[in-house]
Amino acid sequence: MNEIGPVVAGKFYPGDREELIRSIEDCYRGEFGPGDPPEVSGDELKSPIGLISPHAGYPYSGPIAAHAFRWMARLGRPEAIVVIGTNHSGLGPPGSILTEGSWSTPLGSVEFDTHLARGVLKSSKLLEEDRASFSREHSIEVQLPFLQHLWGSEFSIVPVCLKDQSNKIADDVASALEEIIPEGSLVIASTDFTHYETREVAERKDELAIEAIMDLNEDEFYERVRDNNISICGYGSIGVLLNYSLKKDLRPTRLKYATSGEVAGYGREVVGYSAIGFRK
Repeated sequence: MNEIGPVVAGKFYPGDREELIRSIEDCYRGEFGPGDPPEVSGDELKSPIGLISPHAGYPYSGPIAAHAFRWMARLGRPEAIVVIGTNHSGLGPPGSILTEGSWSTPLGSVEFDTHLARGVLKSSKLLEEDRASFSREHSIEVQLPFLQHLWGSEFSIVPVCLKDQSNKIADDVASALEEIIPEGSLVIASTDFTHYETREVAERKDELAIEAIMDLNEDEFYERVRDNNISICGYGSIGVLLNYSLKKDLRPTRLKYATSGEVAGYGREVVGYSAIGFRK
């Protein structure tokens, strides 16, 4: 009754378990992927890390996401995982969180970390508990099979969904995460970059945004998104991660950027995808 999804199985990624595993491994090994699937470190994370990872269909953005998860998997197993998605449906309040239940994919069900999620909800001034925000949402779900490919379903998540993308709510969520989640945590900002522009325009606009991200300049990032009309769907989730990274003294590493036109091999109008890692 408290289970979400799968919302986009059979659409954004294969609905069959074995086919999905092959699809994920193809994301690693394909032309735009990082190589073989990662050898997972047996160590537990001792310090926080963050990821910017895309959330489109695997044939388009999966190889870029694979760069993020390969980089992360070698660092160790996180004690806690927070996945910050974008509210594409418009349902629910400005900022949402779920504290009980699970999210299912063809690879199994991922439980929500009730204790941590309740702590984040209590610490935040702006998040509300709401299921409607997640009921049709793909931005969190598409991250889960990559995590399950590494660790099965032996982990839990804190799911956050932002309809309000402002730096006000980004700063509020980052402060709540800093206060509540343990040191060895992974924070994933799930977002695609420029939508439905030519490849040349998308690359130029996205580079402006990525430059501000690499400088850990949250104000400049928001200003560039606004002034250049950069259609990053999850700029609020990036805002959370930038603010959290500053609080935790994390530094970004560029891992991969490509557009849907390059990866899928067609399309005059493309979507940009970026993988960026954050660590001490």
